[in-house]
Amino acid sequence: VFSRNEAAIAATRRNATEVSFDDFTVAIERIVAGIEKKSRVLSAPERRRVAYHEMGHALVAANLPSVDAVQKVSIIPRGVGALGYTMQRPTEDRFLLATSELKNRIAVLMGGRACEELIFDGDISTGAADDLQRATEIAVEMVTRYGMNATVGQRTYAPRPQAFLPSLQDTAVSAAEA
Repeated sequence: VFSRNEAAIAATRRNATEVSFDDFTVAIERIVAGIEKKSRVLSAPERRRVAYHEMGHALVAANLPSVDAVQKVSIIPRGVGALGYTMQRPTEDRFLLATSELKNRIAVLMGGRACEELIFDGDISTGAADDLQRATEIAVEMVTRYGMNATVGQRTYAPRPQAFLPSLQDTAVSAAEA
């Protein structure tokens, strides 16, 4: 629903009478990556660094199995803090992910930092902050929620998610205890 509304807005902005496929592309980009920040002008060295960082993500994604295909790479600042982005598009609906697939997602996230490290002789930037956050979240979930670590073992350390409303069984137990 959001993408249809955004696509209609994009078509209106270009004074079109019909919504085109390009309008949907613009809409998806705006929803996923945020609003383009035309006021955020990067210097030439920053643009170069962001370009290498994003290309690192794309190259790792292109060379690993079971990774979503790269749809677009951009060094146009968008959203709150993104100076660029690599947009990947799933080729199918997924309900389960194997350990190898989660590790590959971490590798893609870390590809930008790795490229910076190689190209700029170890002089890394703060540009990977969100990538590091997301990679850490995946790794922590692998260990604490999915039992995907041989050292820790086949157990979960994550608390069970709490429902907004208690279930009938929980209510019955609470009433019996009272």
